[in-house]
Amino acid sequence: MALSPDEILNHEFTKKGSKAYVATEVDAFLDQVNSDYEALIAERDALKVQLEQSQSQVEALEAKREQVNQSIFVAQEAADRLKKDADVEVKKQLTHAQEAATKIISDSRVKAEAEAERLAQENAELTNEQNQLRTEVESFKNSFLQLLTAQRTLLENDELAEAVHRLPIGQVTANRIGKVAEAAPVEVSSQSEQESDEQETVEAQGPVVVFPESEDQADNH
Repeated sequence: MALSPDEILNHEFTKKGSKAYVATEVDAFLDQVNSDYEALIAERDALKVQLEQSQSQVEALEAKREQVNQSIFVAQEAADRLKKDADVEVKKQLTHAQEAATKIISDSRVKAEAEAERLAQENAELTNEQNQLRTEVESFKNSFLQLLTAQRTLLENDELAEAVHRLPIGQVTANRIGKVAEAAPVEVSSQSEQESDEQETVEAQGPVVVFPESEDQADNH
């Protein structure tokens, strides 16, 4: 059993005589003290070595912790930088996409408005052309109806027959018909048909104005 400081301090040796101690007891006590202190020194040295090892481990762990913290700090900085760059790139791409979409929409709107304006102009031109054609057709129809009315009125007028008979060819044909009628009634019928054909030809050619000069020339013949 290891000696305590109090035991060492209070230990009393057996006296031999009035002042002398028993040598064997003193030697045994010293041997025990020596043994205990050697054990304590050895234990102290072991603890010192263990403490040094623990201190080394602590320092190594501290260095590793610092390294880990530094790595975490670097990684955090890299992550923050990447996040910032990613945010900037995303905003840039988003802005570019919005600008492109705006441009596409604007171009499409401009093209659509231009196409609508072109179609409206074309529709207006077609409408005007259609109205013009309708007006021309209506005018032509009215003119044609007026012409037909005039022709009908002219055909129904007795002056037409008189004008036809006043033509030189009409007079020659009438004289010929008169002579043939006296000679051969059958030929008169044929000649009348020819005169009718000639009259139809004259009527188909339209109204003919007979000037007095033409009548004088016919009389001379």
